[in-house]
Amino acid sequence: MKLQVERACKEKGISFSFHFEEPAAGLGDVTAFPWHDERVHVEGTYWFDGLHIVVQGIIRTRGTYTCSRCLLPVSVKREATLSEIYGTEAELPDDVLPYDGEYIDLTETIRETLILSEPMQVLCRSTCAGLCPACGANLNEEHCSCPTDTIDPRLAVLEELLRSKH
Repeated sequence: MKLQVERACKEKGISFSFHFEEPAAGLGDVTAFPWHDERVHVEGTYWFDGLHIVVQGIIRTRGTYTCSRCLLPVSVKREATLSEIYGTEAELPDDVLPYDGEYIDLTETIRETLILSEPMQVLCRSTCAGLCPACGANLNEEHCSCPTDTIDPRLAVLEELLRSKH
């Protein structure tokens, strides 16, 4: 996923658009992620601001995750923002990435952006009831007869303390 930016460097302020669509496997070893078998779509614009190349865009893919509450598979559309600055100077500021002057390879940036934007928790729906902690029944599909007022034995001492204060 390379951008040829040589022309942009000659035309300050002119915006150029780009679009890529490739298998996620082209990003390197991403087999640990739910989107590893999907296609990655990247679109955006880049321009030369007089000193650096500015790249902005959107990365889209999808993946099959596991619901954090009921453990059922959930298909999730992923969208992440791509926003980077590239330069060729010998001494680059911390927020500017290096490039060779002719091409910018976005592959590693796209990979890192997708990985860093992984959702911490995925739910099949916002009202997911999850699994019964006692019998494991999916509470979205059935009601179980397990008691709900049982107290964790490790916290029983705290319950006794609360009762003694009343």
